[in-house]
Amino acid sequence: MNKPITEVQAKDPFWQVNQASRKRSWQVTKAFARRDLSLRYVQTRMGWLWVIAQPLLAAALVLLVFSVIVKVEIASDVPYALYAFAALPGWLMAQSILLQGGPSLVHNQHILRKIAFPKMALIQAKGLVFMVDFLVASILFIAFAYGLYGSIPQAPILWVFMMAYTWLLATGMAALVAAWSVKYRDLIAILPFLAQGLFLLTPVAYPSTRYADALGTWDWVLYLNPFVSMAEGFRLAFFGIGDLAELHVPGITLSFAMGCLLIFFGRLALRWVDRNLVDRL
Repeated sequence: MNKPITEVQAKDPFWQVNQASRKRSWQVTKAFARRDLSLRYVQTRMGWLWVIAQPLLAAALVLLVFSVIVKVEIASDVPYALYAFAALPGWLMAQSILLQGGPSLVHNQHILRKIAFPKMALIQAKGLVFMVDFLVASILFIAFAYGLYGSIPQAPILWVFMMAYTWLLATGMAALVAAWSVKYRDLIAILPFLAQGLFLLTPVAYPSTRYADALGTWDWVLYLNPFVSMAEGFRLAFFGIGDLAELHVPGITLSFAMGCLLIFFGRLALRWVDRNLVDRL
């Protein structure tokens, strides 16, 4: 005799998030973030000093490659070190969230099979952890800029907005990768190479006007990269419009629009996959 099968389905549409679910998501996010922070740099000799050492090493490498070897030139009077480092903390945060948040569903499948909780919490927890790194790197950059050049952020409100935009963009892209990687595990294997390519295509260490030099009228293709608006936004927040005469406003607007789409559709894709996630893992 066959036993009856009970099928459980969600009644609410996948695109709707109620207040109770949103509150629970942030409670789980904070719990996972505390776990990741407590286990970070365990059994390393330098410990939390790596939070300071990592952005310094990244800045030194960018300066060596793009200033000394490639000899990138910029049209503004801003010192190249400040020009490149202004967007670097934001990129490091976004890259880390993407690399660690993207595979989070697959890497935590042993937990997902046992406990029901909002899956976005895994990615948001990584975002909170790397937000700490971003704040430390930003403090180092501001101290460096003020100590050597007497420069301070010209638009702090815009800087806060760009910080929030970068965090939302990185978590949204990580959610999109996480949703796809449930079915296509190869995406996790190529994710580090995609992140490296994205860094080279993002004007962190060079001006976005190089796009026109490379592709001419087809430069809009490279402005589809949402991190272009991140890099130019952080520089605009720090130096002001007067020191960045080479801004390409239509391209930056296109890049920002692409970023907003990824923020929305990344979270939407993860909620869609969440409805039958356990059956796919």
